[in-house]
Amino acid sequence: MPLFSRRTAPVDDAPPMPRLVEIGEPERDWIDAHVALVADAGADPDDLAQLSALYERWSAGWRRINPPERDDPVIQVNALGTAFGEYVARRTGLSWRLAEHVDGLDLALYQPRGQVLLRPITIVDEHWRAEEGSGAFLVDAAERLTHVRRLAHGDGGGRRR
Repeated sequence: MPLFSRRTAPVDDAPPMPRLVEIGEPERDWIDAHVALVADAGADPDDLAQLSALYERWSAGWRRINPPERDDPVIQVNALGTAFGEYVARRTGLSWRLAEHVDGLDLALYQPRGQVLLRPITIVDEHWRAEEGSGAFLVDAAERLTHVRRLAHGDGGGRRR
């Protein structure tokens, strides 16, 4: 599954764009509560290196447990994915939406101008379930999204300082 979708032309094998709805106060509260879980665990949600290190610490602890005895990591995955999404949202033109698709309903980040759709919780979940130990994918994803944002805003991808 690609990191994010950019829909400029229909692709026969691509899933359809989900129906997107603005988030309300309950979703905003849910986002804030999950970002607070990350902060309570000692990671600054505005520091990508700390988010990556927290992913590595939490997933390593989970992997050390015998698989039949492991708890469902949904709380950690949701907290990390939401904090990562909030990190991205604060630095790009992407904003939170509820995305209704064939698999159900989830939180996503969306930018209408480039039709960029990102499901940050799903990204974390896929890496976690694959038992990937490194949180480097968070840094890579943020760099790629920042590049997409620069292209969408027409500055050619050059860095601003």
